[in-house]
Amino acid sequence: MSVTLAFFIVAENGYSSVITITYEDRIDLASADTLLANLPCPLLWLTADGQLQGHNPAFAELVGGDVDAFITSATGRQWLARCQPVPASWQAGLSGVGLVRVRASAMADNKGTLVYVQPVVDHHGSVLDLLSQPIFVQATDGTLLAANQAFADFLSSKRLAMQGEPLDSFLTEPWQQPLDKGRAALLAGDSPEQPHITSPDGRIWSVHKRLLKDDDTAIAIINEVWDITHQLQLEAELSGTPTQDKLTGLLARDEFLHQMGEQVNVARRLGTKMGLVMLDLKNFQQINDDYGHQVGDSLLSAVAKRVHQTLRDTDILARLDGNRFAVLAAHLKSSEDMAQVHHKLSLAFDEPFELEGKPFALGFRAGVAIYPDDANDSDTLFNNAELTLHQLKKDGGEVRFYDERIDAMVRLTRELGKDLQGAVEQGQFFLRYQPIISAYGNRLQGVEALVRWQHPTHGILVPQEFVYIAENVGMIDTLGDHIMDLLAKQLHQWLDYGIYNLCMTINISPQQLRNHHLFERTKALVEELGGPDQFIIELELNEAAIHNNGQRYAQQLHDLKKLGVRLSIDEFGSINGALNNLTKLPIDTIKIDRHYVAKLGRDPDADTLVRAIIRLGKDLGIRTSAVGVEELDQLNFLRSEHCDQVQGFAVSEPLSGEDFISWFHNFNLVRGGIQP
Repeated sequence: MSVTLAFFIVAENGYSSVITITYEDRIDLASADTLLANLPCPLLWLTADGQLQGHNPAFAELVGGDVDAFITSATGRQWLARCQPVPASWQAGLSGVGLVRVRASAMADNKGTLVYVQPVVDHHGSVLDLLSQPIFVQATDGTLLAANQAFADFLSSKRLAMQGEPLDSFLTEPWQQPLDKGRAALLAGDSPEQPHITSPDGRIWSVHKRLLKDDDTAIAIINEVWDITHQLQLEAELSGTPTQDKLTGLLARDEFLHQMGEQVNVARRLGTKMGLVMLDLKNFQQINDDYGHQVGDSLLSAVAKRVHQTLRDTDILARLDGNRFAVLAAHLKSSEDMAQVHHKLSLAFDEPFELEGKPFALGFRAGVAIYPDDANDSDTLFNNAELTLHQLKKDGGEVRFYDERIDAMVRLTRELGKDLQGAVEQGQFFLRYQPIISAYGNRLQGVEALVRWQHPTHGILVPQEFVYIAENVGMIDTLGDHIMDLLAKQLHQWLDYGIYNLCMTINISPQQLRNHHLFERTKALVEELGGPDQFIIELELNEAAIHNNGQRYAQQLHDLKKLGVRLSIDEFGSINGALNNLTKLPIDTIKIDRHYVAKLGRDPDADTLVRAIIRLGKDLGIRTSAVGVEELDQLNFLRSEHCDQVQGFAVSEPLSGEDFISWFHNFNLVRGGIQP
């Protein structure tokens, strides 16, 4: 028997060569030991009784570094069993690598066996990338062995990050779950049904699975994902049940009901909520009668387009019939989230629809029901939303929730949105200032500016009740400018009373980072105040904004840092996943979520988390600040853990600008005249 090994080697100077080693009859490992150990292809050699004798670094790298662990694994034991008799050759699926071809050859005088491993598909999937449809290869246990770029794009993920991972670990969205459906049935010899998947862009996909075997041994599953959107639409039209509304391009009623049933099943499995909004255009019939059906049809198409642009990618919009639409808002954390969904829908109708140069003002009525609060299944949810809309049309009004509590909240949101513009002009906003002191030195570190809205009807409102409304109606920059004007006026007054060299913290909305206006306004404020020697400005974002869009805002944040501005993260610890941004963004301070501070001394998990955040801040050189400190025990805990600074009622309640002047001088007097 003649065995030939050929190796393609590229030198540093760019020249390449092929080294070919031919062994006649049998391989003499002893004479080639040094060469084999340094070859780039994965090799291992066994004794005559099948025990591991040696391996080269390339093989260790192939199996993750621990060759002994691999040999004793189920896959390794199977390989050893197939090495006899020699010569032998087979294919296998190797986690983290993909499909490999294994060849076993005899050593001289039957002293052992040489095993050579060759990947069938490289890590970059270059062969599979020639195909346009998404394709992925998974091991029988579900591990991803190989995938092409089309599949990575299909999941909006990075291919190399998926390689060697369990398939379900990166199927994070409910619509992706059917990708792994039918694997067990296929391995059992059955013919699994081909699941259908609806991606967020509305396209429908079918997953075809086939088993790859070697000597009747199942080694991998090849999955091909086909776009069958047009095929299903054609079949539906031929069968008389179209999936798409011909006029607007939205989902038709029957298809919407089908998808709503699927979403209810997903919500039940994940324990999430979902809301159904039934829309009825208020004055559409009059426009249709006055201007004709052609204008009416164009108006319906314009409504469909604008509402679709307003919604999230995960929401589902359909035209039920005539001038009635339906919106399914899935994956809600709470019932209250539907208040914001309705508010966004309202914004779509704030401006008239323009057709052929003529403006057409449209209003709408909305009946809303929420799963599982108002219904346990899709049919009941649909009927309750319809019933609510019917009652609304009878009684009058714009929106009604099946739940009266949410209904009242939506009415308030709509009212505040209308009042917001006048509130700025009439000076209804004011600031309160909460001192921030060192946790263990009693030094005044700074002040946080807290905005309040003195509403003429509803009293004093806090930011959680109106900031998201300002974001949605496009007034967040106007409100932000107004707050900075109020702040500048107050700081000038404090300078007259000898208060200076403080850090002033201002909360900002992530929407203010979407353009350069915040940078210019902050720059003007810093220059007006005379620079950091007078007051240090600290801009504060909540953790969710950094987690979701940290890299998107990175350049803006770095530009702000160049002005001498500090940056802080509020509510740190409230969600997972923001740690990565701490090393990439120029963050100066992390504020520990007040919910964990409130549990200090009573909840061991809260104690552990707060300690970890403080330690993390020390390791990264980032200041830690505890918010909502109300009790002496909490303050003592934070002091013992060397938290940098604290704020809360244990230090002081939020103060007016005049009251802060008195507090400041009393603080210095009681603390022995310690200056900030």
